[in-house]
Amino acid sequence: MSDPKIEKAIARVVDDAREAFGADLVSLVLYGSAAGDEFLHGRSDLNFAIVLEKTTFVHLRSLASLLPGWHRLGAASPLFVDRDFVARARDVFPMELLDIQARHRLLHGVDVFASLVVDFTALRFQLEQEARSKALRLRVLYAEAGGKKAAVRALMSDSVKSFLLLMRALLRVSGVDVPGTAVRTLDRFEEEQTLPLPALREVLHVLLDGAEWERDANETFSDYLADVDNLVGLIDRATHPRADDEAGG
Repeated sequence: MSDPKIEKAIARVVDDAREAFGADLVSLVLYGSAAGDEFLHGRSDLNFAIVLEKTTFVHLRSLASLLPGWHRLGAASPLFVDRDFVARARDVFPMELLDIQARHRLLHGVDVFASLVVDFTALRFQLEQEARSKALRLRVLYAEAGGKKAAVRALMSDSVKSFLLLMRALLRVSGVDVPGTAVRTLDRFEEEQTLPLPALREVLHVLLDGAEWERDANETFSDYLADVDNLVGLIDRATHPRADDEAGG
């Protein structure tokens, strides 16, 4: 990230957090697109993780007073946890924690995410639960959209990154290194799984490159939903890369 305006916003959040939480502030990181190469001005949020030694009600009140100003700077509500949460939530939120680990920038304190090790069995189960939940939710939201072109397109644009998160996690379950950008992640996923996902790629092209929608919204959604169902099926069959070796040994 080299944009002076964005860097100024990040510095403001760091200064505010240091003043508000003092010695209790263990770690402050920027993660997600702003820590990589895919930040979209005016469309992407600044995502922060704030880790305290122990979170208290006083800390929560301090955060509440800071959030309106941070939101005006383009920051989303942060992940706000204590050190013990990061250590003990590895079996509950392995997908999210690994995603932060893979793409983050330390702004203050100790990098508590760099050395995280998660249980891949827990990751596999969370991955399937998230995949099935998102697929079910996608169907409900489409029905609620009533086939309206703008609403259907917004639904695809809003959901495509969540399915990329699942792809990154599945690549990790498979023991594959995950690229740093969305398009390269999709490339690697299609290559590793030998499964083309053209509708997901089409939506991603619109979202990241500002391309025009070329097809009818409902026709595109039909193919998008088929891609999502194929993704869910792959996740359902996924195993840890060491599972075959362990079964044979």
